[in-house]
Amino acid sequence: MKTFFFFILFIICSHTHTHAQTTIQGKVVDKAGISIIGANVFIEGSYDGSITDLDGRFRFQTSREDNQVLCISYLGYESKQIPGEVNQFNDLVIQLRESSQVMDAVEIAGSTFKAGDNSSLAVLKPMDIVTTAGSLGDVIASFQTLPGTQSNSEDGRLFVRGGDAEETLIFIDGMRVFAPYTNSIVGSPSRGRFSPFLFQGISFSSGGYDAGYGQALSGILDLKTSNEVNQTESNVNVMTLGLGFGHKQSFKNSSISANVNYIDLAPYNWAIPNRVNQKRPYHGVSGEAVFTNKTSHGIFKTYVSGETGNIRFINQGINDESPRSLNINNQNAYLASSYLHTFNDKTSLFAGLSLGQNQELLRLDSTDIDQSFKGLHAKAQITHFFNDHFKCKAGIETVLLSNDLTKNIASIDFSYEDDIYRSLSAAFVESEYFFSPKLALKIGLRSEYHSLFDAFSLGPRMTLAQKINKQQQISVSYGEYVQEPAHHYLFSSTNLSNQKASHLLLNYQFKSKKHIVRVEGYHKRYHSLISYEADAFTIEDLDNNGHGYARGIDLFWRANDVIKNTDCWVSYSWLKSKRMYKDYPSLAMPSFATSHNVSLVSKTWIRTLNTQLSLTYTLASGRPYENPNIDGFMESLSKPYQNLSLSLAYLISAQKILFISISNITRVQNEFGYTYAHSRGTDGLYPGQLIRPNEDQFFFAGFFMTFSRDQKRNQLDQL
Repeated sequence: MKTFFFFILFIICSHTHTHAQTTIQGKVVDKAGISIIGANVFIEGSYDGSITDLDGRFRFQTSREDNQVLCISYLGYESKQIPGEVNQFNDLVIQLRESSQVMDAVEIAGSTFKAGDNSSLAVLKPMDIVTTAGSLGDVIASFQTLPGTQSNSEDGRLFVRGGDAEETLIFIDGMRVFAPYTNSIVGSPSRGRFSPFLFQGISFSSGGYDAGYGQALSGILDLKTSNEVNQTESNVNVMTLGLGFGHKQSFKNSSISANVNYIDLAPYNWAIPNRVNQKRPYHGVSGEAVFTNKTSHGIFKTYVSGETGNIRFINQGINDESPRSLNINNQNAYLASSYLHTFNDKTSLFAGLSLGQNQELLRLDSTDIDQSFKGLHAKAQITHFFNDHFKCKAGIETVLLSNDLTKNIASIDFSYEDDIYRSLSAAFVESEYFFSPKLALKIGLRSEYHSLFDAFSLGPRMTLAQKINKQQQISVSYGEYVQEPAHHYLFSSTNLSNQKASHLLLNYQFKSKKHIVRVEGYHKRYHSLISYEADAFTIEDLDNNGHGYARGIDLFWRANDVIKNTDCWVSYSWLKSKRMYKDYPSLAMPSFATSHNVSLVSKTWIRTLNTQLSLTYTLASGRPYENPNIDGFMESLSKPYQNLSLSLAYLISAQKILFISISNITRVQNEFGYTYAHSRGTDGLYPGQLIRPNEDQFFFAGFFMTFSRDQKRNQLDQL
């Protein structure tokens, strides 16, 4: 027995020796040194191999010995074979060259603008998000210089191609944001709640978005948080509006980025008064953080944010008998977690969860109104590459929404409470097929169920793209979309259904080293929009009988370094949109839409002065408004809107920056039409009140300091 035991042990040891494992590791990059994610690396003629992770790195073991061939391949790049001794395949840096065939390959993107990614369809760079004059680092404001958006400077939210701002949804890492805008008062624009430096890429689609997105009639904005932090650093900001502090910390396999800001407009409004009688100007605290952790097969990310703010002011509208006191307190919290797991070079899994809560407490004279909103979004999606020509993804998601309303009127001892709860479940599937490097088709289907309406909906999506040559491509897209009515309508009636829209788009794009040109025509049809009867005080007979359309042409041209050290772009949108919805008696252009929108953006780096200068000029035609003193409906137009903004970033030293921004430097007296009284005056006419922005001009100055180990990092890419 002992002899037999030693014999077995000898066989096992011999087998182990024969199959000794050698570790092979390295990194795969493109010609610019950027990591290639998902490249296939293996020993020729064996099953030994791996795919590159989110840093472009690979690591695997093999029992092969002596001379072997290491093979590297990735769609869109020329395959590479490296012969040599197995024990020499260590700490390799392998550079792949873009395939001459696939350099001309078509990209399927619908009507999408991207920023901060490696796509050939990206039209903005990461720095563009925050260096656009007039945006003051607001992600939303910077995207309002792109075609397809309408200028509503007194509002601040995204209005896309004839759609209301509520028809464009915002996501973080593919997960829904439930209250994306800061609180504001009439005449002052809202801002996005996001600090740009926490995000590495942004995708903005003004139509034709894929089946993975739902409940948006007009557009989607998806912000991608950063995957990693390159080094540890701290930032301190002293601004005319308040103070800010940020910190980034890098660990072995994880990182964290965080910032906190205190904003108080009291000193600014004391120095530069505006048209609002503010008893206490806006003041508040906000904070954000992104945590990332990389595993051997994926990456886990969590984004959290919180904000609390308050404002008190006195206002007297044209229908108010006397001035009214209004106090607004807003509290918001949000969390989005996601995990991307790569099983192999063909299959990956995405899972995400977002939670949001927003509470707004209003006190109007003796009336207290408490509006709270809670949301949950859960999503899972699997993506599989069958081969180089065929890719498919499928997923499921659910959204839970809850709105609560409490109203107390102390003067008449009246109290009212109501709540609305609903769930939305969805499943989607989408595939991409490349008939050739120059012709591709994306087709998808989305199904949704709404618990409050007890109704299913189906939304087909399709994009066909053709590459004309190395620099040009055309595409056509079609999609059908649904979205529930705004929650305040649901309080009045639950006998409603989803609103509907269909998009048809035709896109042309030209791209060279120094130029990008995009031309897109579109036609949108709206069905089942909210319609009702209304007077000055009540809304009744709500239904989904509203309808409308929006059609137009968007143009975009960007030139980089045509003029030395200068980058610029021009966007133009022509829109014709009409709706018969809400209490509209006839088909008319809605008050938030403008027929013509032009944006000119220029950025110049003046090396001798260590200064970056940015100019933004915006021009929009007048917006329609209803004047009851004339015949017809929505027949009056406001004056055209103009704004020339300037920003200047002066690099005092490597880690110190002085930043100055001035909006509307020519002090154009912009206006947005009139609002009218509910009853006629003694002259038989309805008195009108001009709608103006609360400030004709806005000035901002800040000092930004960075502390880092290399003593070179600064915040120039955040200004």
